[in-house]
This record gives sequence, C-alpha cells and structure tokens, in this order.
Amino acid sequence: MNNSSDLPETTTSALNKQPITLHAISLLLPTAANMTVVPILSLILSGILTRTDHPDAAIGGFAIALGISMFVGLPQLRIQQLTLVFLEDDESLRQLRKFIGFWVLLVTTISSTVVLPPVSEFLLREIFSISGLIKQNASQSLIWLIPLPGLLIFKMYFYGTVLRISRPKIAWIGTSTGAATVIATAFALFLTGVVQGASIAAIALITGTLIEATTLAVLSRKPIKQFIETSSSRIKKTSIGSMATFFWPLLFAAMLPAGTQPILNAGMARSPEPEVSIAAVALAFYVFQLIAVATNGTQNTALALFASGYAPLRVRKFVLFVGLITFVVVGIIAYTPQITQVVIGDIMGAKGRLNELATTGFRILAILPIALVVEQLYTAALMRTRETRPIIYINALRLLTLTVWVIGTVNFTDLNGLWVGSGAWTLTLLSESIYAYIFGRKNLNKVN
Repeated sequence: MNNSSDLPETTTSALNKQPITLHAISLLLPTAANMTVVPILSLILSGILTRTDHPDAAIGGFAIALGISMFVGLPQLRIQQLTLVFLEDDESLRQLRKFIGFWVLLVTTISSTVVLPPVSEFLLREIFSISGLIKQNASQSLIWLIPLPGLLIFKMYFYGTVLRISRPKIAWIGTSTGAATVIATAFALFLTGVVQGASIAAIALITGTLIEATTLAVLSRKPIKQFIETSSSRIKKTSIGSMATFFWPLLFAAMLPAGTQPILNAGMARSPEPEVSIAAVALAFYVFQLIAVATNGTQNTALALFASGYAPLRVRKFVLFVGLITFVVVGIIAYTPQITQVVIGDIMGAKGRLNELATTGFRILAILPIALVVEQLYTAALMRTRETRPIIYINALRLLTLTVWVIGTVNFTDLNGLWVGSGAWTLTLLSESIYAYIFGRKNLNKVN
C-alpha cells in the first residue's frame, strides 16, 4: 500500500511545508476548464447547425452519432485517473502506454464495426427508430467519428500525464488549441459548403480533438522525460494486470450512472406537468453544472496532489475549501432573485412556467457543492490506494437510491415532475457522497 514512509523523511517533510493552495488551484483550473469546454462547444456546434438547410435533421443526427461514439469511447472517462495513479517511473510509463494502446485499438475496432451497414442500420433504424434525413446525417457523422474514441483516450492520457508531472500550462494550451480548432473548422466548413449537415460538426470535432491530443503529446514529451529521469517509484510494482484490476471496476462503475437520465425522464413523464418539468430540470441542472464546474475537477486534482506527496489531510482541506466557496457562489446566485432572473430568465431565455420551475430546481440543487467534493475526495482516495471495487458499490447504491425515490414519488405522492427530477438529483448525489465517505474514509489515511 502507498505510505509516506516510502519517501525520504526530509523530502516528505519539506513538501508538506510548502503552500498547497496555489499549486492545487493551478491544477484545478485547467481540469475544470477541460470539463467545461465540452458542453460549450456542443452549444456552439448546435448553433452553427441551426443555420444549415435542414437544422433539425443535422442537430439530431449529430447528437445520435456522437452519443454512440461517446459510448464506444467510455473508457476515456477513467484514463486520466489511471494515469494519475500509475505514472511513477520509467517502467510504469512503458506499462501504461501498452495498456493505453490496447484500449485505443479496442475502441477503434468497435467504432469501425459500428459504421458497417448491417450494424449501423440496426442501431439507427431499430434502436433509435430514425429514418430519412436525420438517419442520413447520423450515418455520415458516424463515419467521420470513427477515430474519436481512440483520440479521446489519447487525449485524456496526456491530460493525466501533465497533471501528474505538475505542468498545468500544457493543459491550458491543449484545451484552448483544441477548442479554437473545433470552432474555426466548423465555421470554415459551413461558410465554404464543402460538406453539409451533421458532417460539419463531426469533422470539426475530430479535427479539434486530433490537434488537441497532438499538441499535448508534443509539448509534454520533454517534461515527461525530465520527470522520469528524476523520479523513483513510490508504489508497488506496476503491471498490465494491476492496471486491469484497477481499471475494470472504474469502467463498470462509469456505466451505472448512464441509467440516471432514462430513469429520471421515465419518472417525470408520469408526474404532473411532465413536459415543462423535464425541460426545467434539464435547464436547472445544466446551469448548476456550469456554475459549479470547479467541483468536477477536484477528484483529478486530489489524485495529482496525492501523487506529488502532499499529506492527505492537507488535500482534504483544500477540496473542502473549493466545495465551500462553490456552495457560497451557487447559493448567492440561486437565492438572490434578481441574479437568478438574469441567469435563468435573461441568459438562458426561460419564461413563464419554465422559468418558475427551473428557478425552483436550481435552488434545490444549490445545496450540493460540498457533497460533490466530498464524494470526489474519497473516491480519489480509493483510486490512489488502488482499491477501486468499492466504487462499484457506491454507484450501485446511488442507482438504487434514485430508483426508490422515483418510484416512491411517482406512485405515492402528488409532486410534480420538477420535484421528482431535481429531488432525485439532490438526494442521489447527497447519498453518493455519504456512500463514498463510508467506503473511502479509511483509505484517505493510507494515501502516500
């Protein structure tokens, strides 16, 4: 197990006397930015597609194709954590690259298989029940998106690497370069008319992701070499087997939350005011995610700080500080009517009943920031100590809590869909933080 005793006492002591806040913030900000840029780019691409000849078919086709591609590329969600935990020395780097290469080959093979006519026809016609122009747009986008799952894995590997070696500037450059490329490519394709419909967004996304991954790879090459030359492993021997043991529970756990939205939508559809409630919950949750985006970066920041040898209690203090500050900011926006109206009404454009319900939903969600960072802190501790199986239990219990809430409120109360949906998000995320604390509290003391 990882113990601080594996480091020379003077080195550990000196490190833990250094200020943690500035270093931690320098890691947190690019991590949060990388997570924020994805929904922003999606909005921009949708805005461009609305100006095409058949906007509904283009937007719908791209959304379906991207959803399929992202599902194939699901392993990319955990590659960054894998890198932060296992990158220690020259041997671990070699093993890590072999493991990453296996996943890139696997997801690219699956992605290539998905576009074969028998498979794509089954998915689009039978599973998604689409035809005509929207099906045509989805089919074309799937072909362009073949490389995306593999590129995403490469990209997240390099993001994990630059955080592990404390080079956040490279992450900033990668994120900004990739985003700028996506936007510039999309506008260029739209204005020149070289391609039409959803292919505009698909090509732009592929091009941006390729440039982003390449930028990260080039800029991190020398720093990685320097890091390896001066490092010595502080963890037990790394092997493909140990990586697989670590990774599989994370991958399985990542699939469980995929059931959240279908269960929520099914519940809200059976509650009073179903249509406006579904829209209001989606809007409230989107606004909450954008404002509280810093909380999403705390897990990877904690892993990077753990790997750098900072004392776990100092990391916990910083993470809780992020949660508290975010809680205050979200609370002010949610419970100051004038500010809430600017955000929900003026910026997001919600009016009437939608505005009223979205505002209520946002206020319900406003209590969550501290719970979110607690969950990420203790799951990070589980990852750092390589005990990832409890993360399956945490996500399974979360899904059970969600299901019980939705069934109970729909069948035994008269609550409208807004309370069913926002209440479910709040209850399940709060309970997830409790489950993470229960399973991970002992592991926090074992870190480093």
